[in-house]
Amino acid sequence: MFKIIGADQKPYGPVAEDQLRQWISEGRADGQTLAQAEGSTDWKPLGSFPEFAALFAATTPAPSAGPPRSQPAWTPSAAKPDIPTYLPHAIIVTVCCCPPLGIPAIVYAAQVSSKLAAGDIAGARAASNNARTWFWIAFVLGLVLVLIQLILLGGSLFGHSAPRWKM
Repeated sequence: MFKIIGADQKPYGPVAEDQLRQWISEGRADGQTLAQAEGSTDWKPLGSFPEFAALFAATTPAPSAGPPRSQPAWTPSAAKPDIPTYLPHAIIVTVCCCPPLGIPAIVYAAQVSSKLAAGDIAGARAASNNARTWFWIAFVLGLVLVLIQLILLGGSLFGHSAPRWKM
């Protein structure tokens, strides 16, 4: 297992050796991509690991090909899952239905993107699930409150008035 430094200069992993071989064949990682073997504290180019040296031996550019690249070819965006934020839903339910319960939905929805950017996939999924839960709670409670208002005000809309108690 390895960790690698992505094009955004952030560490990603652990990544299996077979997965790295696939990324190398796809051009998403190259001999200059920095990697750290499991149990090691040193970051080294993938080309310096014996497991991958043969993959780069035939494709290593000549020294006159230009200066080495400053960033690895691998980009982490392909590895990030598509986790919904529910931010538009949370904003709409806060404005239209139930503001006190819509606010937690907005807070959790805003956390999804930042946790994804930090590489915290489990945290992003948890925030997304919480945003969805608070959205539905606010939506259902908002509908119930609107129905209660319609029932209470319905009589006055149709010319009926509430009974008056005489003493």
